[in-house]
Amino acid sequence: MTLMTKIIPHSSEAGITPEKTRQSKNGKIIVVGAGAFGGWTALHLLRKGYEVTLLDQFGPGNNQSSSGGETRIIRAFYGSQQIYFDLTLRAIQLWKENELLMGQKILHQNGLLVFVANPKDESIEAAISMYKKAGLVLEKIRADDAAKRWPQVNTSDLDHVMFDPVAGFLLARKGCNAVQDLFVKEGGKFMQRQVKEYSVKSGKCNAVTLYDGTSLEADDYVFACGPWLVRLFPEITSKLKVTRQPVFFFASPPGESDLMENKLPVWFNMDAKGVVNLYGIPGNEYRGFKAAPELTDVITDKFDTYHRFWKPEELKFTEDIVANRFPKMAGRPLIEERVCQYTETPDNDFIFDRHPQVGNLWILGGGSGHGYKMGASLGELAAAIIAGEKNIHPTFALSRLLK
Repeated sequence: MTLMTKIIPHSSEAGITPEKTRQSKNGKIIVVGAGAFGGWTALHLLRKGYEVTLLDQFGPGNNQSSSGGETRIIRAFYGSQQIYFDLTLRAIQLWKENELLMGQKILHQNGLLVFVANPKDESIEAAISMYKKAGLVLEKIRADDAAKRWPQVNTSDLDHVMFDPVAGFLLARKGCNAVQDLFVKEGGKFMQRQVKEYSVKSGKCNAVTLYDGTSLEADDYVFACGPWLVRLFPEITSKLKVTRQPVFFFASPPGESDLMENKLPVWFNMDAKGVVNLYGIPGNEYRGFKAAPELTDVITDKFDTYHRFWKPEELKFTEDIVANRFPKMAGRPLIEERVCQYTETPDNDFIFDRHPQVGNLWILGGGSGHGYKMGASLGELAAAIIAGEKNIHPTFALSRLLK
């Protein structure tokens, strides 16, 4: 394992604290990455009394990040995975509380429809039990009854539809900016800078160097920089893979308001094997009808240099399912597209742990395509662990990837 151990001289900028920056009660922390994970972690640490500097090379919610784009689904529907069920419910609560401080609405709870072809599915049965235990409803609706409630949906090839009224979507890009704005408002320091390297001495990180030559020092360092973890920490992230995921937006027919967020929930389409093959969000803020195929294309070595074009077969795959499930959308024109990136772990579980050889350096990432919805609560958990209030959760431990 190779660590950068360069001793970096202090620059005149290091250690400068603006007058409005909150003074440290517990120490100084640098958080690298202002996406869903990093932004919320920085905010929660700030509220615990730390002096926090948040860095991002392109800015929060930027279009090169995994937390960019207009929308992300938020749902507690996770089969038997209790940890993610709990984190999602806590995230919903945190968004509601902080929206009041942000002065804007980011969370939209228009529900979730899961289109199910098979009569029985183990993950769905486990989810029903989990919702019931939590005092929530996960409604199982016969296909013909679902067609009456949502006539814009074709249910003729389905056995039933699951409906979660608690779920919905988040405004992703706006959410990242809202968290960063709140962080600064409450006394945090944000810098749009790129980290070049970190230096280690006697098992501790003692500084990060930026590409402009500035050296920044802190007591702890949190790296929550999505696919750039692969570049900065190759010795512990070799099992991560960065994948490209196309997202398409189609024009809904004129006057068809039942394809908008107030009439149609977000949705998952499950294939005959019980695997989600397409998901989507109805037109929000009068924008396009979003549909995203679950097609994986690994791009680990070139994630920030390739041209983000969709492939004809990806569009065809999406159009066929959309036309079948939403007949009014058949043949509707493609009006927008983007390619999002996932940083995936082998088990699709997140990472939050100390660097195994650097006691004050924390790794937070591996969102695996489902991290945005839990940014608020995972950031809260990460802050509590850094503060020594909770232990590292075994689900997110690095040791599972280092075997």
